[in-house]
Amino acid sequence: MSAPPFLGRAPGKLILFGEHAVVYGHPALAMAVDRGTTVRLTPGEGPRRVRAAAMEDPRLPVALDALLPAQGLDVQIDTELPVGRGMGSSGSLAVALVRAWAAWQGRTASLQECIERGFRLERLFHGNPSGLDHTVSARGCALRYRRGSAGLQLEEIRLGPLPLVVLDTGKAGDTAELVAGVAARRPQVDPLLERIGALVLEVGPALEAGDLPVLGEAMRENQRLLAEIGVSSPEIESLVAFARTHGALGAKLAGAGGGGVVIALHPRPDELVAAAAEAGIEAFAVGPAR
Repeated sequence: MSAPPFLGRAPGKLILFGEHAVVYGHPALAMAVDRGTTVRLTPGEGPRRVRAAAMEDPRLPVALDALLPAQGLDVQIDTELPVGRGMGSSGSLAVALVRAWAAWQGRTASLQECIERGFRLERLFHGNPSGLDHTVSARGCALRYRRGSAGLQLEEIRLGPLPLVVLDTGKAGDTAELVAGVAARRPQVDPLLERIGALVLEVGPALEAGDLPVLGEAMRENQRLLAEIGVSSPEIESLVAFARTHGALGAKLAGAGGGGVVIALHPRPDELVAAAAEAGIEAFAVGPAR
């Protein structure tokens, strides 16, 4: 019989409110989701073998070399996240790798190890990441965060019911280009960024209470503001309109914009997923990590 695999799993993430404003010191909200990445390690013979059809990336071997031995190991990577769409797929992979390697060694990785080692791996994918994606993944919760002089300031928040649907534009946005574009439009857009940051603080009680009408209104306003600062796109606006037409209380881009995914708040998520499938749109229901 073959040896059982040593497993590591970690969730992806969604930014609920506060994109772009967070770059300028305003707070934002992110949530670990109930979809993620699983790494399976099994003993092998000869050079390390890797199966990662859904996450093929030229930077992946470099990340694996930084953590795993080059011999005697088979690695299987599976993800339920759309890659390159702002859902933290590389951060999820980094934490799952740390957890799988710890399991291989007969122990459980601590939260601190997941954050510290995960960050080193995440930097191999993104050079100078904020540290948010892998931190949300490692903690597995919802966080209000703000960038300060000492790095990320984090506050865990409680979530009530939050029925979301993710709709995929099928296009990756260029985060660096979009952030640079917002910077070039300052200071004219500063009042809009301030309003986005204020929304983050205002929605806290509604998130905890699961007040869907209030959250839907906040999502609609957040999307309007993001469009005004220039980070939406025709693909995003089309999906936002589609979701609203099919009963969503609110919908907005999630991430840098220019593509990526749209999140829609819908009291009956399966109805929107079915409508999207009929229209040829990739969509799935998602909730907080369990």
